[in-house]
Amino acid sequence: MLAADRRAVDSELQAQAVQIKNMEMQNVDRYLQAIGTQAALICGLSISTQLSDSMIAFTNDKEHWIVQAIHNGFIVSCLCLEFYCVINSTLVSVLGPTYALNGPKGSMHSSVKAMKEERMMILYAFGGGAIMFGCSQISTAWIMMRSPSASVNSIIVCVAFYQIAVSVRRISAKFKFHSTEMSVKGTETQKVKGSSYVQAMNQKQSVRGVDNISDQIVGDAHILAMSNMNEGRV
Repeated sequence: MLAADRRAVDSELQAQAVQIKNMEMQNVDRYLQAIGTQAALICGLSISTQLSDSMIAFTNDKEHWIVQAIHNGFIVSCLCLEFYCVINSTLVSVLGPTYALNGPKGSMHSSVKAMKEERMMILYAFGGGAIMFGCSQISTAWIMMRSPSASVNSIIVCVAFYQIAVSVRRISAKFKFHSTEMSVKGTETQKVKGSSYVQAMNQKQSVRGVDNISDQIVGDAHILAMSNMNEGRV
């Protein structure tokens, strides 16, 4: 009986661990979908910026062609990085849950681990693409405008990106936690033996049994006292 209870408890603990990993996988999946959507938006904006080059009148001046090359380099870099985010986030979001559901035993844990590893590269590529997009706006200003106007626009873009960097740092600090400590705690929780759990449950049941017996004795004594009082009155 004890062995059967131990197996039942082990199965219950394993099911709870899988359920927790499933919730974690859904969280990572929403994370990847959000990054992929925003990356697709920035990718479209970079394409529209590249198509607007037809409105820019380039001259044969050497410095101007250098600015043009830098401008196109920023746009193409932004396009490639954001397209990388879109493709990888889509693949991880589709293949990760599929492997977790249809893979061998333990595939849920390995799938969540792989999705976490891939999401960091996707996040770095997204940030790099956003920076390249801002640089392309600065280069566009220097190509289309005169120096005073281009300087003002460059200052505005730099201040905006500085404020974004400060906000990212502040928000990251608010939600920062040590993933290593959390994983160690989760591992220790999953390594709880079923025998210890069964022993604790047996102790609780023993205490409950003693409490029930005590309540029953007190109730019987109360009934006996009431009956004696009634007999004395008679």
